[in-house]
Amino acid sequence: MKENSFEFKNVKKEVREYVESFLTLPKRISETNENKSLPKNLGNFLADKDFIKEIDMWKGSWGFKYNFENKKISIANREMSKENYEYYIFRLGKDQNGESLFPKQGDEANQYRFLHETSHAYQNYLIAKESSEKNIDPLSWYNQAIQEDDNSTFSLLFKVCYTRRQINENKGLSTWGNVPDYESIDNKNNRIGMKAVEDANELITMQLWHPKYLETFLDYLSLDIEGFDETSLEQDGLTKISQNTKQSLKGIVELYVEEMKINMERK
Repeated sequence: MKENSFEFKNVKKEVREYVESFLTLPKRISETNENKSLPKNLGNFLADKDFIKEIDMWKGSWGFKYNFENKKISIANREMSKENYEYYIFRLGKDQNGESLFPKQGDEANQYRFLHETSHAYQNYLIAKESSEKNIDPLSWYNQAIQEDDNSTFSLLFKVCYTRRQINENKGLSTWGNVPDYESIDNKNNRIGMKAVEDANELITMQLWHPKYLETFLDYLSLDIEGFDETSLEQDGLTKISQNTKQSLKGIVELYVEEMKINMERK
């Protein structure tokens, strides 16, 4: 596999510079996105708050990852294969100008995956913030999110994703929750929890990339797109949702992003 076109000539360079480079959305995506500056602003916010402390390359891998402990984003130095791109990247959706909304293979897909990891970093920020407010250990946050009724927007979204994976852990609300690495987690509840975290994170990432992109994906899950049926969802390892669930998820994600803006303004 070829190395991707993002080059790190100096990994000690200011994190902010990398963040701004990766999180400046492509022009074709920005033109109809009223929140086009939000991803870049979010990255800068997280860098300022030390929830993105370092960016490096994951040598020999096509994957991207965020480390919750050392707050580092690692970026692939290998290209994502066509097979993986076509499975993990949802490839439907157009804006009002007829422009395709999904990230194209190559640099755009890399930008999208960096945004996905930035969204994980924001999850880390929220868990730390909410755990401090409740005076609990951050590791207890997940259990409380599942067990309690009086939840934050993020914990509510996580709970919805977790409940879906409980019904069938191999069919959730994103393809990223199906990454084979999670199968190595022995404890079933922990395994389902990790998959649910990915599902919740991907829904947020879609909204940050372009709200219409998430809307299209929710239409796909609810079988509101002509030419796709339950067989399509089965092949993708995705779960079917009702119209009520579609509207509920859309509302939760929109509220999550609005609260994100408020948190950033309070810094």
